[in-house]
Amino acid sequence: MAVHMRISTKNESISAPSCEANAQVAADDTERANIQASAHETVQSAAEIVRSFCGLQARPFNPNPISKCVVLVLAGLCVFKHLPTEIPLFITLLAFLYLNDYRATVLKALIVYTLLSFVPNFDALSSLPDVLKIFLCFALVMKLFMLPYLAGKFLVKGSSVSAILSSLYLLKVPQCVSIPLAVMFRFFPAFKEESAAITTAMRIRNISKRHPARYLEYVFVPLMIVSCNLADDITKAAECKAISNPGTKTRYTTIRFRVVDFLYMGIVAALIAGGIACLHCAI
Repeated sequence: MAVHMRISTKNESISAPSCEANAQVAADDTERANIQASAHETVQSAAEIVRSFCGLQARPFNPNPISKCVVLVLAGLCVFKHLPTEIPLFITLLAFLYLNDYRATVLKALIVYTLLSFVPNFDALSSLPDVLKIFLCFALVMKLFMLPYLAGKFLVKGSSVSAILSSLYLLKVPQCVSIPLAVMFRFFPAFKEESAAITTAMRIRNISKRHPARYLEYVFVPLMIVSCNLADDITKAAECKAISNPGTKTRYTTIRFRVVDFLYMGIVAALIAGGIACLHCAI
């Protein structure tokens, strides 16, 4: 009996250091893996900072939000007067959308603009019936706003929220304007995700628009509650980031003017100026 206890005690004394050694090896491996993961994250963060500082982007043909706002204002001028250069302007906007991989938007715009091209002008609508005249006038208004719509679509889809806010800060926009815009730009993407999730959940439960009362109850009521909660959360997040602080702030996204910005603004401005010159020459 004594011999057996002596042997078991000896085995325990031998196995204890081996367990401690294995635990130490496992701890060293875990620490080494954590160090490698943190180093990888640090390298990625440094690369993002350098890319942002140097103005390098994944899409080299994507102008900054300031250039897009300028083009949006210029495209809005085309609403007041039909220019002979409307089609080249339309092709220019489609080209920049295509170069930034918005091919579905380009295809939809081409189809809609082609259909609207067959609508007669306002002078030819006077001899048509009143009901048809109403629908065709609506189509003509859509055609008039096609250029501003594409410019605004490019601004919203091709610009991140941080880039838009950095542009507002660079333009010295007052905080009474920039703060509501900041909350608005953060609100709508989150609201879109929540509304898609609620709609999917209701579709799984076989609740559709064929039952308007149930649809209003099960979809719009959660959307209203989610909207209030989102607005509250985004406002708290903005206040935690000291968005209302009048002091100087640092921005992660750096707004710089590149060749594509001057090219984008220059082509649109030249086409609009040429269209106005053609109108004056015709007069």
